[in-house]
Amino acid sequence: MINYLKNLFGKKENEKVMDKIDLDKLWSEFHEEKFSLVENELKMLLEKSNQEPKSEVLELLGLCYFKQGDYKLAEKIFIKQTANSKNPNDWFNLVTSATLNKNIELSEIALEKTIEFYKKNGTEDSISIPYIYFYYMQALKDIKEYEKAFSQLEKLKEIYSTISITDTHFLYMRGVPFFQDTLNASKEILEHSEKNKAINFINELKRNIDEEGKQHLEEFEKTINYRN
Repeated sequence: MINYLKNLFGKKENEKVMDKIDLDKLWSEFHEEKFSLVENELKMLLEKSNQEPKSEVLELLGLCYFKQGDYKLAEKIFIKQTANSKNPNDWFNLVTSATLNKNIELSEIALEKTIEFYKKNGTEDSISIPYIYFYYMQALKDIKEYEKAFSQLEKLKEIYSTISITDTHFLYMRGVPFFQDTLNASKEILEHSEKNKAINFINELKRNIDEEGKQHLEEFEKTINYRN
């Protein structure tokens, strides 16, 4: 009976562990770039609890792994987090971790889910679709998947061509990456693409944007070392 009561009360204490996590403190430490410290604190708390961890706990742990370059573990955590999530930001964390873990097939599935849930459940706190393309493009570039990165760049080109205005404030208010940031991020991708393809990209974009954007684009084009 005594052992039964010990186990019973011990279980209740374990169940309270997750409720005692000071997430504000851990997020503060995370933003101070104390990634290893936060990771260890979370892992110790998770080991003491027999409750399913809250989504935010998984998010924070996954981001700690991500920031430390352990994309395999980050991917594993975000797979668990997204199992019951309809939050586009959760799914986009899986997109980036899977991409940098070179799990392209999973990243493409997660990308579709990110956009699906953004259209259904997106709020002003959700990552916008243009930024989804922008960051996915950068992640693909980082692992030298230039052809796939170019596909995301094409989607951004269509967005800039449609709105035509490249003013920074105008783009910011619409959740679109700054034009110059996209140009800078695209340089390596264009330099690793077929020359005609890269030149066509520049020319098509130039035809559909305002004068300010054209000036930036013309100056940017001078820096590109096209493939022969």
